[in-house]
Amino acid sequence: MYTFVNLLDILHIVSYSNNRECDIVIYPSIDKLLNIVDSKYELVHIAARRSKQIAKEGYLQMPESEYKSKKNIGRALEEVAEGLIEVKKRDE
Repeated sequence: MYTFVNLLDILHIVSYSNNRECDIVIYPSIDKLLNIVDSKYELVHIAARRSKQIAKEGYLQMPESEYKSKKNIGRALEEVAEGLIEVKKRDE
């Protein structure tokens, strides 16, 4: 059975799919970050701690104009990608 679709419904679907947040490219790339940090869970922990530190102290390791992200969590991830945060591996 065929159904007819209103042209306005099609335009709404197309405009919605073009504006989804998941279409945005994330910087820095998760692949690049996981080459630096072994685990995505550890990466989240490091970024969260650094983000809270930025919020509390206001200290940034690069000039503010060099960051692509405006949010502290994104800036923390950029610092990890640039090698400004040293990730030490624990001895097991």
